[in-house]
Amino acid sequence: MALPWIWAIVCPVLAYLIGSIPFSFIITKLYTGKDLRKVGTKNVGGLNTMITSGFNVGFLAGLFDFIKGTICVTIVMVIEFDPTYNDVLPSVYYQMDWDGIIYILVATAVVLGHNFSIYLKFKGGRGLATSAGILVVLNPLILLIYLVCLAILVVLTKYARPSTFLAFFLTLPAAFLLPLFPPWVVNQGLNSPFILGIVFVGLIIVTVPKYIVPVIDLFKGKEYKVGRELKLNEKDELDAD
Repeated sequence: MALPWIWAIVCPVLAYLIGSIPFSFIITKLYTGKDLRKVGTKNVGGLNTMITSGFNVGFLAGLFDFIKGTICVTIVMVIEFDPTYNDVLPSVYYQMDWDGIIYILVATAVVLGHNFSIYLKFKGGRGLATSAGILVVLNPLILLIYLVCLAILVVLTKYARPSTFLAFFLTLPAAFLLPLFPPWVVNQGLNSPFILGIVFVGLIIVTVPKYIVPVIDLFKGKEYKVGRELKLNEKDELDAD
């Protein structure tokens, strides 16, 4: 097998290319002929697919986005890249081998690809479904904590997109401290809160740019609230009224 540092370059590049596959764009185009970049919220993601093409089509698109995150991290988790790997959890909190480094880079790269797809001139979604697909493999408990934070924020504020963004930051401390991991992660020696935390930081970094506009809209009083009916006008654009 090639040297680990070579895989640390190759694997993230492949993950980015896989993450860049715009399933929401493709599925919407096949079912309705619409270009997601020009209709609804103009976001290439599952939610906009639901708004413009219906729940079933949107769910299918979101499912594929979820799966591409799951597949990428599962593959690099089961492959041993570092010949010095051992099954003992590092005694130093921040210690990791090449397997952990590659795991972090791949998790970040697949969401980066989804959010900034090379196939759509770097347009894309916001990475929520793909991030969920990653976290359900790395640690389902941290995904649950994130969803609880998200639900509480949505209930309190009625704003979905800013809440999605803020929930990442609220969950971050738990990612660095959570000592519990599923057996499939423990068996691969990746049961490190430090690795989990760094993965979370990576997801935040590649997601932040996608929430700048919603946060600005929030302060301008233009952000959409949960419970508010979303309608498309004659140009298939989201009507704020």
